[in-house]
Amino acid sequence: MTPKDATFWFLASLLLIFGAVAVLIVLPFLRPLAGAVIVAVIFFPAYRRVLRWAGRRPTWASLITTLAIVVLFLFPVSLILLKATNEAIVAAQRLSALSSEQGGLGAFVMTLAERPLQFIGRFVDVSKFDVRSAITGNLQRGAYVVLSSGAAILGGVARLAANFFFMLIVVFFLFRDGQDWADELGQLLPLSPEQTSQLYRNIADTIIGNVYGIASVGFIQGTLTGVAMAIVGLPSPLLLGIAAFFASILPVIGAALVWAPAGLYLIFTGAIWKGLFVLLWGGVVISTADSIVRPWVVSGKVELHPLVLMFVILGGVELFGFLGLFLGPVIVSVLSAVFHMLRQELAYRELEAPAEARGAPGLIRSAGAHSTKRD
Repeated sequence: MTPKDATFWFLASLLLIFGAVAVLIVLPFLRPLAGAVIVAVIFFPAYRRVLRWAGRRPTWASLITTLAIVVLFLFPVSLILLKATNEAIVAAQRLSALSSEQGGLGAFVMTLAERPLQFIGRFVDVSKFDVRSAITGNLQRGAYVVLSSGAAILGGVARLAANFFFMLIVVFFLFRDGQDWADELGQLLPLSPEQTSQLYRNIADTIIGNVYGIASVGFIQGTLTGVAMAIVGLPSPLLLGIAAFFASILPVIGAALVWAPAGLYLIFTGAIWKGLFVLLWGGVVISTADSIVRPWVVSGKVELHPLVLMFVILGGVELFGFLGLFLGPVIVSVLSAVFHMLRQELAYRELEAPAEARGAPGLIRSAGAHSTKRD
């Protein structure tokens, strides 16, 4: 082994060892880091406009854009939480008054369940089941779970706030220095500038396309939920529609977090047919919108079949949670771009082989619009 080979393998070993340690260090912050990259890609065009307005001062432009993102997210969320809190207080006061009139929460729930049980009793013999004991036991277990999970909920909120703050810091530096980092990474890749640009463009288009998909699904599901709530006469259909818009972002459960409790509430309060309508409308119409609209919208920005997109979105959510909405399509999009580049490379090699046999090596590559940095 020559000294140069020894130096190469030594440096490569150090790179692998310290790279693995660096991955372990960064792993706890993977979610906020991935979220910061997604936010930075989405708002990077806005940052460029602010940069021109700020006189090409990247630090101030990054700070202004990051603060604008905070206002953009926190202002509507705060209004919705405030309205939802007021509605929850009113509902809790009404529930407390009704349960007191019925002689306690257990008796009140039994009164609510009486008509649905009568309806079910037409088809199933419910006399064999001790419904009162089951309801009382579940209420006690539910109260215990709520009390015991209070500390966990507070801890989760604190972690969420810390991750959000950390994400904003990363977003600030991605705005200010992200372009330079991307250029330096591109120089390290054994790809031509055109191929590197294509790879970056595929990633950005996929992320932006997913944002379009999320916004479209949220708007449609929120509208459909609000319409259903207005039809059955529930109060604040606009608020429930807005809540469904934000709930649609959550993986798996989505807008069902809003329409399912609403339907069950109607059933328990005696409006059985209205409740069944809401549950049927939500399960058939609202939930289906996610599987149809999202792949259709995203496929307009990403060159992937809608059926493939549907599978990678669902699989990404199953594997990565919420970030899977972005990571699944990004991974498949990068895979598609790399496969396309590999096919181009194989085609160039096949074209170059006859040229080299004629004593003109590199003729085709130099004549074609394909530059490289491999040398």
